Amino acid sequence: MLNILLPTDFSENAQKAIYYAVYLLEREVCKFYFLHAYHDTPSISGNKADSRNDLEKLMERVRIENDNPKHYYEIILETDSLLNLINKTVLNIKMDYIFVGTKGFSTLHEVFMGSNTVDLIKNVHTCPIITVPQTYDYDLPEEIIFASDYEHYYIEPELAPLINMVKLWDSRLSVVHLHAKKQLTSEQERRKELLKHILKEVKTKFKEEIIIKSIAYTLQQLTHENENIGMIALLNTKHSFFQKLLREPVIKNLTFQTNVPLLVLPQLAENI
Repeated sequence: MLNILLPTDFSENAQKAIYYAVYLLEREVCKFYFLHAYHDTPSISGNKADSRNDLEKLMERVRIENDNPKHYYEIILETDSLLNLINKTVLNIKMDYIFVGTKGFSTLHEVFMGSNTVDLIKNVHTCPIITVPQTYDYDLPEEIIFASDYEHYYIEPELAPLINMVKLWDSRLSVVHLHAKKQLTSEQERRKELLKHILKEVKTKFKEEIIIKSIAYTLQQLTHENENIGMIALLNTKHSFFQKLLREPVIKNLTFQTNVPLLVLPQLAENI
C-alpha cells in the first residue's frame, strides 16, 4: 500500500493536487492522508472544529467522487505550522509521495519567498514531492523527463520513486542531460552508465540538451515542444548545479512555470 500525503488549505491549488493524486494512482492500493495545519490566531476566522469539519467534508467528497475500493482515507489536523506538521508526519508515517498544488503561469509575479511549495522543497528531505500546477489538465504521463547533469552517483533507493512512477502507466522515461558543452568527462560517463543500470527495468532513452537561457527555461521548452511529456523529475542534490533549481529565483521559475507536474526526489547518498 502506498501512503500519500495531501496537504490542503482548502484552496483551488490544493484541491487540484488532491484530485490529480487520486486520478494518477487509481490503479494502486493507497491510503491518502488529508493534512491541514490549523493556526490559532486572531487573524484567522473560524476555529479548529470548523477546520476539522471542512477537512472531513473534503475527504468525503473525494471519496464519493473517486469511488475506488483500492483507496483509503484519513485526516490529520493539528495546531502547528504546515512545514513542522508535514515533517513530523513524514517522520511518523513512511510517506511515499507528497502532492502539493502550485499557482501556474498566470500568477508567477505573485509568488514570494517563503511560499508553502518552495518551503517544502527546501526543507522536506526524506520524501518525494510532486507539485501540480493549477492550470494543468489531468492526463496520464506518456513520457516522463528525468533531468540530470551526471554529477551525482545515484543509488537505487533514490530513483525507486521515479521508477515506480514510470511503471504506473508504462510511461517512457527520457533522461535528459542538460549541459553547456556536450562532451562528458570520464566521471560523468561512469555516472551515466550507473544510471543506465539502475533504470534497466523501464523503457529509457538518453538525450542531450544544450541549456538555453537557464535550466528552468530549457525544461519548460521541452514540455512545450512535446505534448506527450506528462511529468518532469529531478533529484534535489546538494552539490551539483541543480542546487540552483532549489534556490531563488530559479525555483520559482521551475516550480511555478512548468505546465506539467514536477517530481522532486530527495538525495539519499552523498557523492562519491
